[in-house]
Amino acid sequence: MNNELNEFDAVMEQIGFGKVHCYVMLTLGLLQMLTIHETMGMGIIAPSAVCDLRMSIVQVSTITAAAFLGIICSSYFWGYITDKMGRRWILLHTISISNICSIISMFMVSFTSFFVMRFLTGIFVAGPSFVAVTYLSEFCNKQILARTVTHMYMFTGFAMFYCPSWATLFLSSNFMDFEIGFVGRLTLRPWRVLGCMFMLPGVIAFFLLLRMPESPKFLFMVGETKQGMAVMDWISTKNTGRPLSPEQVELMLKFQESTGVMRQKRSNNFLQQMMNDAMPLFRKPYVGFYVGSCSVMFSLGLVANGFGIWFTAMRNRSNMRLDNKSDMTLCKILFSTAAKIEDSEPDLVVACNDGFMGFNDSLILGLTYIILYNVCWLMLFFLPRKALFIAALVISSSCGFALIFVTGRWLQLFAFVLFIALPGVVISLLGGALLQFVPTHMRAKALCISLMWCRWGAVVGTTIVGIYIEKSCEMTILVVAIFPMLSASIEGFLPL
Repeated sequence: MNNELNEFDAVMEQIGFGKVHCYVMLTLGLLQMLTIHETMGMGIIAPSAVCDLRMSIVQVSTITAAAFLGIICSSYFWGYITDKMGRRWILLHTISISNICSIISMFMVSFTSFFVMRFLTGIFVAGPSFVAVTYLSEFCNKQILARTVTHMYMFTGFAMFYCPSWATLFLSSNFMDFEIGFVGRLTLRPWRVLGCMFMLPGVIAFFLLLRMPESPKFLFMVGETKQGMAVMDWISTKNTGRPLSPEQVELMLKFQESTGVMRQKRSNNFLQQMMNDAMPLFRKPYVGFYVGSCSVMFSLGLVANGFGIWFTAMRNRSNMRLDNKSDMTLCKILFSTAAKIEDSEPDLVVACNDGFMGFNDSLILGLTYIILYNVCWLMLFFLPRKALFIAALVISSSCGFALIFVTGRWLQLFAFVLFIALPGVVISLLGGALLQFVPTHMRAKALCISLMWCRWGAVVGTTIVGIYIEKSCEMTILVVAIFPMLSASIEGFLPL
């Protein structure tokens, strides 16, 4: 495994971090934003669509989970195809189709059609959700990989800031309060336009990606030596102003010799071949680390995405209470009446309402993500990755437990924010660790399977919260808050 990386790392270290890496990080960071918008953004869109689509709280939970389900169903397929066809090829095709499905979904007039289109969007968003970081890793040597991936994932924070910023304009502004009738039951409302705005980063990333080459590591892996050399020359020219030196060319030729992927006996059965190609991940030397990582991913996805997707709706519900809340816990604020999370209070708004009182709390969540990613990037220079992970998850669990008891707006807000943001950051860092642990020819499959477990966690978390939190708020939060502590216990045994 280490021999595969030596020559490539040596050349990349000589080339150094430069314009190419910044361009790649920007492009793939925008794709990370697209992924967050199309999944977590439903935490804003779905409650806003309640009136138009006549949805119950269970149906809202289903809609918020639809894209996650699509990602789960298609992730391994895209991972398998990515390791066959290339990273850039998959990204261009999946971005295009996911954007089309996303736009169509915003013009659906029933719960069923909306769910189907969000599910299809998730199927194609699965591509950039894990291929982006795989692609980025193959432009980096292992010395800068963890910190570069951390910076790319920092765009998660920008996405968390982007969504409520646009939502403030479209859902909290009288200026954007409109209703335009189209065909039949279809009416153009602010939430539909907002959903279309969420795909803008993906459109920009698509055009930026057109100017990028295929991953050099992938090209060498599949035996495309001439194209791989051309890409390395392009990187060197952009970063240093000169092409590869003869010594660097010689190193890359040695790297080509060492990247010969063991040719397994091919099966005529496509599904059987997909299974066979994933089996090395579940054998030594990878199995212990990999199974443990998938377990941690499930737990973290349940907290950061499953519970986190309800953050905006819960904070909106809390802000709509006009009575004295200073001595009330979060659960009492949310459910001291029989109203549901996404509905307005009966004593505040009589008619069905798809507006929000404001998104300041969601903006704070986005800023917290950005700050935490930068803090983690800085601390990676001084602390072991394992210690950083465990500390973050212990703090997250503590904040989750505190959320049951604390009173006061700001204490509740920051306990809530750290409870869901810290696991979200650890998901990203663990993905970077996984990329260092497995060889190039298995990276896409390894990452997509682990993130598939993360999405399963998100689906389970979203469903649990949607169905049970009103019936038993404190117990639901308590159960969810145990998962970061459980993840910290597992990570203590992983070779991070």
